[in-house]
Amino acid sequence: MHVKDKETAARQSFEIQRTFPAPLARVWKAWSDPQQLTKWWGPKGCAIEVLSLDFRAGGFFHYAMNFAGAPPTWGRFNYREIVPKRRLRWLNSFANAQCGIARAPFSELCPLEIENDVSFATEAGQTTVTLHADPFGATPEEVEYFVGLCSSGSLTQGYGGSFDKLVDLLRSMTDRI
Repeated sequence: MHVKDKETAARQSFEIQRTFPAPLARVWKAWSDPQQLTKWWGPKGCAIEVLSLDFRAGGFFHYAMNFAGAPPTWGRFNYREIVPKRRLRWLNSFANAQCGIARAPFSELCPLEIENDVSFATEAGQTTVTLHADPFGATPEEVEYFVGLCSSGSLTQGYGGSFDKLVDLLRSMTDRI
């Protein structure tokens, strides 16, 4: 890969890292248990309803995002790799009620799928989560739109809001895992 290609790839990627004041087992449970996912995944102001969770490589997490006064919007994860307490990798997309891929309701240029790669590290009773996101199978126009989301702060705000809710959940959880 040429230097220019590396620079382009870096511009097309999104990364957020957060250290949570909680042990790895508690953080992992929040990412892998449907009852916990409903409490923190998704944008602020959104209630998540888990329609199905098949937590294995090749499985799906299908959910509805419910905002007050609006019809539901569906999303899905297609899990590609799960290494317990170390790594999650999935394709994230908007979906229809049947778990099929759907266009984002806000733009025809938003990539149909985003590959998310999350790593977990622990030290001194705290857990650091690093999420890396890239457009998957996107057209050049969709990649350009994604780059705009990265540079505008929209992705930081969205994932950051979810991670803020995760902090609150982790504080309320007990270690009976």
